[in-house]
Amino acid sequence: MTTTPPRNITTLSGNGLRELQVDECLDLLAQSSIARIAWCGADGPRIVPVTIALHDGAVVFRTMAYSALAGAARGSTLAVEVDGFDLATRTGWSVVAVGSADTVADPAELVELWRQDGPEPWAPGVRTLFVRVVPHRITGRRIAHR
Repeated sequence: MTTTPPRNITTLSGNGLRELQVDECLDLLAQSSIARIAWCGADGPRIVPVTIALHDGAVVFRTMAYSALAGAARGSTLAVEVDGFDLATRTGWSVVAVGSADTVADPAELVELWRQDGPEPWAPGVRTLFVRVVPHRITGRRIAHR
């Protein structure tokens, strides 16, 4: 049985598509300030944008203490996705870090995080809960102009 891709979908033959090494992924992650956090909740997959920072090898972001994201972040696995693209040249990259998430409770670490520049949430509201995602798998891809 042969499958035909839907119209308007481009399939990649491998030309121009490159898997990134972990160190490249970490560099791109460290340079990013906006990410999407994904998890599977009781009502299915959820994805929300957040501002992030890389702190001691972990992705850190702030959220509201009683939000769905806060509930998902307590002792679970989350995915963090960052990307960059240029529509004019049709180039870009994407990095996904999957890891164990939990809230930051250590007072000394909280003081350090509050003193650092970022992550400063863009969304309105009181976002005082710091969440840490310690990656156990990091993957990435880059597509170059073909």
